[in-house]
Amino acid sequence: MPVSDSTVIHIEIRHFSQVNMEEESRLLSLLTTQDQIGVARHADRRQRQLLARVWRREILAQALGIHPEQLTFDQTVNGKPYLNDHAISFNISHSHDAFVLVWCRGHLSVGVDIEDKNRDFPAESLAKRYFHPTEYDAWKNPDSSPPSSHNQWLTTWTRKEAILKAHGMGIRIDLNSFNTQNADELIEHALLGAWQYRSFNLDKQVVSVAWQGLAQLASPNTQ
Repeated sequence: MPVSDSTVIHIEIRHFSQVNMEEESRLLSLLTTQDQIGVARHADRRQRQLLARVWRREILAQALGIHPEQLTFDQTVNGKPYLNDHAISFNISHSHDAFVLVWCRGHLSVGVDIEDKNRDFPAESLAKRYFHPTEYDAWKNPDSSPPSSHNQWLTTWTRKEAILKAHGMGIRIDLNSFNTQNADELIEHALLGAWQYRSFNLDKQVVSVAWQGLAQLASPNTQ
């Protein structure tokens, strides 16, 4: 479906640590039976997943001007959630500390990924396995200080995740087969197609958004 130049991709960010007991009670009261299917058993993980799902429900309902309980989510055969009865596209991601949702009106394919800057991970081995050679060289740039090198790694990783999530077709490809170190923030791939992307270096997180088609990207709205 053609996308007009006026299509805006909205970015909503929430932080789990800023939810007090009263707000948590209010949010959890909005959960439906559907929202509680397939959540983790571990208490901490389960709580973050439930809050992520209710934030998804509440934000999209506000965008559509309806009550949260009126939304019914479905999934594609590859597990990407969507709304049957509303022309709105969305995608979510959450880290240990934060949640992000991107949405836009119409049927634009969008994807998002978020990572905490304090995340501990085997950066070298993951980069060698999953980064394109150009991405690896950018990360290993000797002029980069440790903080900027760390943020560069997270930027590359979240871009790749956002593109794959936006694509949403379940294609298994080598992550090192596409390069996100492009000045025009655009990739073209034989299997994935053409995608735009943009990253945001926030205080405690790195967020990347990917989309296909004509759109304007709004600045992140953090609450």
